[in-house]
Amino acid sequence: MKIFIAGKVGEEEVAREAMNMLSQAGHEISFDWTTIPHLKPYDENSEASQQAALLESRGVLESDALVLLAHDKGVGMYVELGMAIASGKPIYVVGTGSSRTMFIYHPLVRRVGTISNLLNVLEKSNGQYSEKSRISESKSKT
Repeated sequence: MKIFIAGKVGEEEVAREAMNMLSQAGHEISFDWTTIPHLKPYDENSEASQQAALLESRGVLESDALVLLAHDKGVGMYVELGMAIASGKPIYVVGTGSSRTMFIYHPLVRRVGTISNLLNVLEKSNGQYSEKSRISESKSKT
């Protein structure tokens, strides 16, 4: 499965670790945003910011799924979440810092907690995401 990892700038090591674990399990990373240098302030780096935005957008759109490394201080990762939802892609949320947006509760989103749990979910489903199973899973937790 081709996966885009969305994470907080400044937390690149966490993102790289997730990418490595998914790659070792046979998944492909659609784009490694951790290779882009920090571009803030964006208005002083507008051309590089534009290119980075295009590369990351393409990474989301060309992926089969998005993994969100949730962080309550993240910004861009939630833009990528919106792109994935708008594209109808399955989204897996890792971590607990997900109260920043109501879209974490969208039917395409599945909260898995850890990368290890995500790997188990992907292995059991053979990379196939079922919105029906996600909805029934959430109902069984209530």
